[in-house]
Amino acid sequence: MDVKKVLVIGGSDPSGGAGIQADVKTLVEIGVYPYSAITAITVQNSSGLTGYEVVPARLLREQINAVIYEGNIRSIKTGMLGSSENILEIASLLTLKIIEYSVIDPVIKASNRVPLLSDASIAVLKKRLLPYCFMVTPNADEAKCLTGLAIKTEKDLLDAAMALKETGVKWVLVKGGHLESNLSIDLLYDGEREYYFESEKVGHKNVRGTGCMLASAITAYLTLGFTPCDAVDKAKAYVFNKICNAVQLGKGSLQALHFRKEGGCTENRID
Repeated sequence: MDVKKVLVIGGSDPSGGAGIQADVKTLVEIGVYPYSAITAITVQNSSGLTGYEVVPARLLREQINAVIYEGNIRSIKTGMLGSSENILEIASLLTLKIIEYSVIDPVIKASNRVPLLSDASIAVLKKRLLPYCFMVTPNADEAKCLTGLAIKTEKDLLDAAMALKETGVKWVLVKGGHLESNLSIDLLYDGEREYYFESEKVGHKNVRGTGCMLASAITAYLTLGFTPCDAVDKAKAYVFNKICNAVQLGKGSLQALHFRKEGGCTENRID
């Protein structure tokens, strides 16, 4: 049986709304087998993150080695990395050239703005990790942290994507969901071609873990053989459906349910 495998690397969320837990549920639902390596233990729930402890790089390396030893893992997806040392461990893995697809969700701050990566670590991510990566998926705030460019217009999306492409990463997906528009506009860029993805904004915006789910869904579809453009298109449709059908489980943000499959969402458009 040809089971496709993905290794997700990131922080653990005890409430299950983001991080490794959101990654694993997304991968399973799309149809790939998830391995995982934990970079940090977080204290959070639907109201936000209040603390975390970063896993030592040695322990992260041992987790990765244990599952890579199993063999035939084509893809990795990363979320919260927590430290420069952990970032360098991922870079070291990618330099072995045994991973075909690496999707980096550059988690810099929690949804309630708690910093999760220092300025020094952001510099290490740009210089030592992105040059070996297949795709990076920053939102507007993360793209600003990585490039220094504020994103307020579609042109700003392209400027940021071009700046990130200069790091050496193959594909850049800059998410513009927070632009002042009735549409959510994302830009996928490979240095030559620009693909704009548009979808209607959903009325409720406070759904946790959407960045984790999107990057994981992209990784899953790449692993299943879709092109980068089609993988992003399908991943956006997947997350859009989750946002449409999110529910209130706790006292804070809404939560996507991976066993809730009601319709009511439209397909994304590509220009």
